[in-house]
Amino acid sequence: GLTARHHTFFEMLGNFSFGDYFKEEAIKFAWDFLTKELKIAPNLLYITVHDSDDEALQIWKDKIGIDPNRIFKKGDKDNFWAMGDQGPCGPCSEIFFDHGKEYATPNLKISSTSDILDDEQRYVEIWNLVFMQYEQTAQGRISLPKPSIDTGAGLERLAAVMQQKYWNYDTDCFSAIIKHIEKLTGASYKKEEHQNSIRIIADHIRSSTMLITDGVIPSNEGRGYVLRRIIRRAVRHLKELNAPKGCFSKLAKTVLEDLKDEYPQNYANLNLAEKFLTLEESKFLETLENGLKFLNEHLKKLEQDATDHKIFPGSLAFKLYDTYGFPFDLTEVILTERGWDLDHENFEREMQASKEKSKKSWKSGTSVDHQIYYNILEKNGPTKFLGHSGHQCDGKLVKIIPQDSSAGLL
Repeated sequence: GLTARHHTFFEMLGNFSFGDYFKEEAIKFAWDFLTKELKIAPNLLYITVHDSDDEALQIWKDKIGIDPNRIFKKGDKDNFWAMGDQGPCGPCSEIFFDHGKEYATPNLKISSTSDILDDEQRYVEIWNLVFMQYEQTAQGRISLPKPSIDTGAGLERLAAVMQQKYWNYDTDCFSAIIKHIEKLTGASYKKEEHQNSIRIIADHIRSSTMLITDGVIPSNEGRGYVLRRIIRRAVRHLKELNAPKGCFSKLAKTVLEDLKDEYPQNYANLNLAEKFLTLEESKFLETLENGLKFLNEHLKKLEQDATDHKIFPGSLAFKLYDTYGFPFDLTEVILTERGWDLDHENFEREMQASKEKSKKSWKSGTSVDHQIYYNILEKNGPTKFLGHSGHQCDGKLVKIIPQDSSAGLL
């Protein structure tokens, strides 16, 4: 939501060759599709190649006829793809679209003409050709017997180019969702003060809906936690727009109405998405309300004495996390949006001190001699697991072990 073309869910178009055609054909296919099929003006397109890939460079110059001044060599970071530490890999050649000088990043320092594509606000990558010609092994890099092609093009980015829009959010990929957000909240996308929140909600409802209908469930770990963070951030922005409770889940159907032809399995799971989105929103709203109240009160106090470089104390961020259950990453996002930095060092110090305190508390509360457990285990034998054959069974309580105000059951 903060940039024109980065998303938590996007659709990738691709074409592949497994040992059939290679660099020359792939480059020609890409160029012909963009300039002849989509009729994008060639003078608005720029090319990058890996700095070791003279073959691709020559194809662009000699076979396609690209002016060498529009071709730029890049290193491994930008133009080399690898599956991992080991596996298929190879150089890339990317195609960039120029949105125009009016979108240039203000005051961006470009050291040389070869770095002009570093202006990511003005130039957007719309096509990536990956030439998988090597395999990285533990012993080194070897050539593949059948080099392959893996290419990708962002649908939303191409839609923006074709519809003459700068923001992906202004294309028909998002228009139905944004209209629904406007209807639910009463906020207008045309008003600048609403645009950021509406864009974030529109992006996050797409990813949340698709993740849940693909089988990812909100949780506190792994991909489930990423999903939970995305939902919470969107809910927070709905609150910024004074939306009624329960709005987020109502947007899921609009998402899948747009995508159902391509993703019928996801559409079939719409009820699942609505159920989890409703549950997550209702669970988070109370935490959000209390946390925002605490945060706003302290920001107001700190603002009075703040300098140009505003730093939010790590101790307060930890209290917000520890006492109010307010997600740390959400605190960071809100502070960044309001022009504050967070004192990470003190936050980590408070976190570590809390962990140490918790460990000591746990150790001091464990007064039972562990030999008791071993003696009972030896006398009664290990527990037999019956979960594969049923959902319940009778068990025998062999001992109650007092532990201060509680007890252990064996």
